Amino acid sequence: MEPTVHVTTVDYVIIVAYLVFALVVGALLGRRASKSMAEYFAAGRTLPWWLAGTSMVATTFAADTPLAVSGLVRTQGIAGNWFWWNGVFANMLGTFLFAPLWRRSGVLTDLEFIRIRYDGKPANFLRGFRVLYSSLIHNSIVMGWVILAASKIVRATFGWDEHITLGVLILITFVYTLSAGLWGVVVTDLLQFILAMTGAIWLGIVALMAVGGGPSLVQQLGERGLHDKLALIPHPEMRDLWLAFLAYMLLQWWSVGRPDGEGYIAQRLLSSRDEKHATYAFLWFAFAHYVLRPWWWILVGLASLILLPGTIAKELGGDEGAYPILMGRLLPAGVLGVMVASLLAAFMSTMDTQMNWAASYLTNDFYRAYIRKDAPDRHYVLVGRLATTIILLLGVGMSLVTEEISKAWMLLAGLNAGIGTVSVLRWLWWRVSAWSELGAMATALLVNAVMHILGWMGREPFAWLIEKQGFPVRLLIIVALTQVAWVVVTVLTRPEPREKLVEFYRRVRPPGWWGDIPQEAGVEGTRIGWRWLLGWGGGVLLIYGGLFALGGLLLWQVPWLLGGGVACAVGIVGVRLGLKATLQQATEVPQRA
Repeated sequence: MEPTVHVTTVDYVIIVAYLVFALVVGALLGRRASKSMAEYFAAGRTLPWWLAGTSMVATTFAADTPLAVSGLVRTQGIAGNWFWWNGVFANMLGTFLFAPLWRRSGVLTDLEFIRIRYDGKPANFLRGFRVLYSSLIHNSIVMGWVILAASKIVRATFGWDEHITLGVLILITFVYTLSAGLWGVVVTDLLQFILAMTGAIWLGIVALMAVGGGPSLVQQLGERGLHDKLALIPHPEMRDLWLAFLAYMLLQWWSVGRPDGEGYIAQRLLSSRDEKHATYAFLWFAFAHYVLRPWWWILVGLASLILLPGTIAKELGGDEGAYPILMGRLLPAGVLGVMVASLLAAFMSTMDTQMNWAASYLTNDFYRAYIRKDAPDRHYVLVGRLATTIILLLGVGMSLVTEEISKAWMLLAGLNAGIGTVSVLRWLWWRVSAWSELGAMATALLVNAVMHILGWMGREPFAWLIEKQGFPVRLLIIVALTQVAWVVVTVLTRPEPREKLVEFYRRVRPPGWWGDIPQEAGVEGTRIGWRWLLGWGGGVLLIYGGLFALGGLLLWQVPWLLGGGVACAVGIVGVRLGLKATLQQATEVPQRA
């Protein structure tokens, strides 16, 4: 099969230079990372906001992300992106509420939060289950999917042997992650983000110019009857997309996953210098993630409808193949090398984070919590490196055993559906217990499993529910049942011991409904006043306004530009008030217990 991109000697020089840089970073930072657990898994808790936030963005930029977004635009138009754009609401909660609370908690991993919030056997079971599920199952599937996607890109796009190519990339990623821990991850993430953005912006602009600029692109899409592709919000006539949009905006952002932040997001927040840097890191992440990145991929997707009309052969990647095809056609040597390096860097930035983050769970929340509690820090760093090796082997193994990993991913991802409410309220309401989380997780997993099993057996309406068009209804059912389940479980089980709640409150000082616990703890809690609410709303306006305004500028859609600009201006005022209110309540971070 003929590759879509032909790489020259100049391009290879650029690619090799990047790979050498990654190895040098590992060598230079290895000694510092070896000093302690906090250095290896939390970068010594000294990350500035711009580095922590950039590392978050780089991690979300997998090798297949540009291909997926541009392919989505070809099939569903711009409005298809709301399946991830809805996360702005949760990200602003993270910025103005949870980022300071995470940093104030002083834990090493987000799963260690379970230790300081809950007590007894239910807490131990919850922590142990989430460690093993997140690090060995969930993480392995993510890594396997990323490796599998990258292998297809390498084979179809560059014509390289995917086993040799990915073997080299994974080995280099493993070496600097193993040696330098989170320090190696975040420093390489910085260059990876710069490379990725440079390549994406360059290709987006070149693709736009190839069709005559923004106004010409809009005109040509209209002449071909493709004006719906330009809709920012789907029309009600676009029934499936409209229902999905409603599900994303009304249900998904607060109910699916953990809106308070978890995994690599929480890891970066916990590694920040202080609460101020954690807050700014989350805000920068949201702005870069939603405003700076997507339009360059969207432009390629829209331009490809003109430059590559019709159906793209499956062996070339289908609609997602439009991105690498235009890379090969439009970019000259040298620039193409930067673009290829950016895709390889995106793959590596996801892999390094998955390895380090999952290893932190196995080391801190399993080995240290249940096997050996009082060993020297250097011993735990050694265990962390061993855990990193295990995580990598599991991820590689997962990528080899199946070509349809997405089906298993859909089933396992159901564990996170509907649990968002309890993950938020555990910070805000004293009555939430370990049983509450267990009830929500068990219900979500059980309902999803039943739906998928019956759907795969061809039983209606379950067969329809597990298809893409049945997603909104499926989500509504899971969320409703999960909310009922965890509330009932909470009412029927004992609350956490009062001394545990007092200790937690004294340490974190959360807002919300805590009865007389603040008085007993002898500290003043965080207050959610009108300035905080203005900050959250202003953040939403700032991000969506910036997103629409940039799109309006590139495509010269004046209503988008003016409306987005006004929203940005109002949002900035709200954000400034919200930041002032949030940071006024910052305190010195407690030492890790």
